[in-house]
Amino acid sequence: MTQTRITLFDCTLRDGSYQIDFGFDANHTYALVQHLEEAGVDEIEVGHGLGLGAERSGTAPAGESDARYMAAARMAARKARIGVFAMPAFATLDDIGAAKDAGMDFLRFGVDAAKLETAEPFVRHAVELGLSTTVFLMKTYTLPVAELRRKAHLFEAWGAEAVAIVDSAGGMIPAQVRNYVRAITDKTKLKVAFHGHNNFQLAVGNAFAAIEAGATILDASLKGMGRSSGNAQIEVLAAGLKRAGYQVNADPMELAFVADKFITRAEFEGGITTTDLVQAMGLVHSGMQGKIDRAASEFGVDAKLLTLKVGRLGGGLDLDLNAVRAAAQILVWEKEDGVAAEDIAHAI
Repeated sequence: MTQTRITLFDCTLRDGSYQIDFGFDANHTYALVQHLEEAGVDEIEVGHGLGLGAERSGTAPAGESDARYMAAARMAARKARIGVFAMPAFATLDDIGAAKDAGMDFLRFGVDAAKLETAEPFVRHAVELGLSTTVFLMKTYTLPVAELRRKAHLFEAWGAEAVAIVDSAGGMIPAQVRNYVRAITDKTKLKVAFHGHNNFQLAVGNAFAAIEAGATILDASLKGMGRSSGNAQIEVLAAGLKRAGYQVNADPMELAFVADKFITRAEFEGGITTTDLVQAMGLVHSGMQGKIDRAASEFGVDAKLLTLKVGRLGGGLDLDLNAVRAAAQILVWEKEDGVAAEDIAHAI
């Protein structure tokens, strides 16, 4: 039995908001922060699912402004650390300053792993302001482990406190997770977090793999609520960690009571859909699905097979609509040449 201390990081109010079209409001935020804190959760992320500045952009309307989300969370919290998410597509340096002024304890800055250097000015600014800052490596699997090992020192140089390994498509397996975590723990003294998605129903298993490799912060949400297939289920993860002998502040039963009280819609309890599965198989982010569905319709091909083809051609990176259309055209040609659908799937 181990006595390692594990920090449970709740992302229900941020990542979970994808499932309700970013519809959490200030009252939800206040109430959930209070109840999560009472259940022993260490850190709570709040705000728009796409992070600071997203609501202002007009592309993804939300239940509240950034300012109201942060104010509600700050008023509710007494012991838990409260913070926000940001990424370069929407956030500005001024947004990060506003988060500090609103009393946020931490900032997680999300950046595609293959473009990690673009995070530097934002991370340095947050650190200068005194925010505990994590580099959140979205689509971590798009960056070879060896390259992450070579670049790991950058995060320390920027002043970050932690690095998050992120399985954005939910297609990683435990051995991969361990290798990516060790790329950071072997080369730096930074804390490591793991943020999984559940397309392979491995979010909890991968979380255990992460801590075996040295991670000490695990992301999770009530009933696994989150984008695509969802995240690790926090009440389940807390129970499993306690069974394994890890030190965890959160009480699994209290978390279960909170989940049953607040997360009541039936669609939050569903299993893994075929769309979830093929996204994981192809390492395709769920944000690509709209383009895939459109191209599949235009070219008369199966959207599931197109998802796999996009994953193979893109290597986990996002493709623009024209590139997705090109992938659809390849499927048409392959069908004309007699390539069977099962051969396409087996090639992934």
